[in-house]
Amino acid sequence: MKTVVINAINSSSGGGKSIRDSFLRLLNKKMLTERYVVITTKGNRLDFVTNSNIKLMEMPSYWRQDFLAPLIYRFALGRLLRKINADVLLNMGDLIVHTDAKQIYIFDWPYALDVHPKVWADMNSIDLLKRRAKLWLLRRDFDNPDIVIAQTNFIRKRLKELYDLQDVRVINNAVTINAAPSDETFDFAIPSGIRLVYPTVYYPHKNLQILLNLADLIKTSKIDYRIVTTVNPDTVAARQFLASIDKRGLQNIIINVGQVPINQMPNLYRQCDALLMPTLLESFSIVYLEAMHHGLPIFTSNMWFAQNVCGDAAKYFDPFDAMDILRIIKEVMQNPEVKKSHIEKGAHQLSCFPTWKENFITYEELIAELLQS
Repeated sequence: MKTVVINAINSSSGGGKSIRDSFLRLLNKKMLTERYVVITTKGNRLDFVTNSNIKLMEMPSYWRQDFLAPLIYRFALGRLLRKINADVLLNMGDLIVHTDAKQIYIFDWPYALDVHPKVWADMNSIDLLKRRAKLWLLRRDFDNPDIVIAQTNFIRKRLKELYDLQDVRVINNAVTINAAPSDETFDFAIPSGIRLVYPTVYYPHKNLQILLNLADLIKTSKIDYRIVTTVNPDTVAARQFLASIDKRGLQNIIINVGQVPINQMPNLYRQCDALLMPTLLESFSIVYLEAMHHGLPIFTSNMWFAQNVCGDAAKYFDPFDAMDILRIIKEVMQNPEVKKSHIEKGAHQLSCFPTWKENFITYEELIAELLQS
């Protein structure tokens, strides 16, 4: 029996978790002829995996520490893969694994692509060092995987141009499969008004600071808008941002509901009126597709990644200009026909993307291709 290994040690949040859980939920329902081993870390909550042909191999939690990643990916994972006789590795992790097994690497790290200079300039020295080191490691190892997965055709093109990669395939992201029940009656207690939601954690590239200036304009203009964020106060920068809201008297404009469990996200979308994303860097962002799925108009940065996913289903603004952001929002939200048109464009754009079932079939085909090679 052939052995397929899934590296999920760093797929515990955001887009990585979305891909991991959606893939595993579908794999769990299959009658498998191969043995699957999922390498994860303690606390990753994969209790829904019950298929007897899928083994969960929990490694110590320190395996997902950033400073250990170069050693884990260069040495420890390779030894582990030899020990379990891996034939194919589906790598959902941060870095590329040094292994004799055939490797499919899912690329979703936009810092290796076209990064706006402000993103680097606003980064603290520790984060800058970490990301520069990771970029160096990716450059060094990019020719190791047999297949690299890009999430859009644009990213495929840029990966081939920047790193001279030979085999880059495109698998678009899809709306997350989520089997966990949610309480649809849960009220996030967002004040009334037009609610503009930005689901995000605090990173410099998320450009959350511009929301303070935007909220000042909303307050001065006395427009009935609310900006809803999901920032978890787990870092100094995040706490400073949240403190700035109170210091500037914007707590009635920017409503931070904190980290929202993934099964409650549909409920949050239902309680909001539009998506507002002034982000400066993404590889794809499933949030765009989720907003389309829930019928929200999209306001986002005039950047390559947003245009590549949203097309004409979004209204674009200068992410450094709060006045431009407010102007764009008002153009749509104060005109019901324009708003309806953008929601319809979003539904059409979403229909152009594959479902997770279609993505799963593509992954199966790639795994089979490498098993036979």
